[in-house]
Formats: sequence, structure tokens, C-alpha cells
Amino acid sequence: MQKTVVILGAGWAGLPLAHKLLKYTTPKVPKLKVILVSPNSHFFWNVAASRAILPKQIPDDQVFIPIQPAFERYAQENFEFILGRAENVDLQASTVTLVIATGSRLAGNTPFKLLGSHETTITAWHKMREQVEHAKSIIISGAGPTGVEFAGELAALYGSSKTITLIISGDEPLEGALAVRVTNTEEVAPAGPVEVTLTDGSTIKADMYVPFHGAKVNSAFIPDELLDPTGSIKVDKSLKVENTRNLWAIGDVGNAEPKQLTPYRPMEKKMLFIALGKKLASGHIGSWRLFGLIVSYVKGRKLFVDTAEGYVQGKHLRHAAM
Repeated sequence: MQKTVVILGAGWAGLPLAHKLLKYTTPKVPKLKVILVSPNSHFFWNVAASRAILPKQIPDDQVFIPIQPAFERYAQENFEFILGRAENVDLQASTVTLVIATGSRLAGNTPFKLLGSHETTITAWHKMREQVEHAKSIIISGAGPTGVEFAGELAALYGSSKTITLIISGDEPLEGALAVRVTNTEEVAPAGPVEVTLTDGSTIKADMYVPFHGAKVNSAFIPDELLDPTGSIKVDKSLKVENTRNLWAIGDVGNAEPKQLTPYRPMEKKMLFIALGKKLASGHIGSWRLFGLIVSYVKGRKLFVDTAEGYVQGKHLRHAAM
């Protein structure tokens, strides 16, 4: 009897899961069929997005990698790739095992995450790149790792020729390091395409505004009873969707951090590695602060772009065999 696993989403969680099932599980379960469903024909190596979005830095084909060719080495009877999206989930059906890995997107639709189809994403990507090239002043709202890295890449490439303002709600992460002006605020409310109003009532004008705050989970097709108040899917310690039989949720779409299919244990030491252009970087593991030169050498030089194609092809699976 054939066993079928349907994976919704071919991003950082869904794509390697498909490879692992095909590589390690089909030898044990020969009649296993893996169906990978994605609205996007390409995998997005957004680890490098903060640099690749800048003109003449990283070619598009190094960060947008076709998915279908990466699975051609597997037997056709074991794998199928469907270009599309889920509209609803029938909780009463029990014919397949369903894994939801549809991820999340930025609230402002900034194309540092996929925006649906490859055509939609790449159009927004090229539009943003053109805006970056011509803008003399840029406001970045949100000082998480992505916002900080984007500010660093801009400053490293353009120096003081562009005015870069990073709006944050905490400390000053880049003070004195690069040509970036940091403004403290609790939240930001855009009053127009080139004017941002801060919580103290003051305004900042710029040629371009880039929001990196407010992630939205891609779970609109999931029944409300399976979602928590944030819209994330409620999962147990093994990432199985609560009160279901054969439904799982992995990655950003679930209300737990991405992890192996074992009981979850929080990391004892937090790790953070920030590249600020090709030469400057910062990072820490727990309370240990790493030398910037080390982080720059490991991450900042290439942003792991040289490993992207191998990752999509399933050659660099980072977890144990299933």
C-alpha cells in the first residue's frame, strides 16, 4: 500500500524535509510518495538578500534557484512537484500525511521573503533594487538581524553618499561603526511614501522607506480552531498539530521554533552572527562575543551563496537521517 506525504511549502523547512524523506526514508519504505507543493518555482536564498538586493553585487540566479531540477535524481514514482497553493484543509480526510511548511512573510511585503510566485517576487525584487540605487536617503524600520544587516550593507557600499536612518526601539546597534543615523522610537507609522512619523510626533523624510517589522504567518487556509491568537498553527512538542491525527507544522508557520521531530528543548546559548558588508561583522555565542574578523570570514565574505545550490539539491542536509 502506497504511503503519501504532502508537504506544503518548499522553503527552509519544507524543501530539506522532502529531500530527507526521499534520500533516507524511501529505501526503507519503497512505496513512499512525496508531493511537494509550492506557489514558487524557485528557492530563495534570502540569507544573502541584504547584499543581493544592492545593484551589481550578487546575480539573481545565485539567490533564486529552480526547485524542480534539484529533485530529478529521485524516482518519478516517489516524487511529484506541484506549482500551486493550498486553499483549505479537510480535517476529516486521512488518506495522506500533511506537513505544513508555508512559512511567513513581512507585513510590508518587503521582498526579503517570497511574495507568492517567482514572477511576483522577482518583479518586486527588481523594483526595490532600482529604488535603492536611485535613493539618496533611505529609512529602515526594524532593527532585527535583517534590518541591521541591510543598513550595514548599504553603508558599506555607499558610505556617506546616502543618508541611512535605522529606526529601532532599543539600544543603538550600529553607533559609531558605519555611516548610519540611528533614531530611537517604540513604533513607526508611515505617513506617506517618503515621510515617516515617529511616536514622539517628529517626522523623517526620505526617498525610500523599507519596513522589516511585523512578520505574518502564511496560515490563512488553516481552520481557525488550529491557530493561536497570532495566526500560528498550534503544535505539540513533536510538531504535530494539536488535536489532529496526521497533520504536522514545521518552520515559521508553527508556534514553536524550527527543530527536529523530538521534544523541544530551548537552546541554552543564543547565537547571533551579523554581517555588515564584506569586511565588518559582529556575533556572539551565549555571553561570548566573537571577533568580528571571524564572523566576517565565515559569513560576511559570501553570505554562504557558494553553498546555496548544493543546499537546494539536498547535498548539505544539516540534520540526522530520518
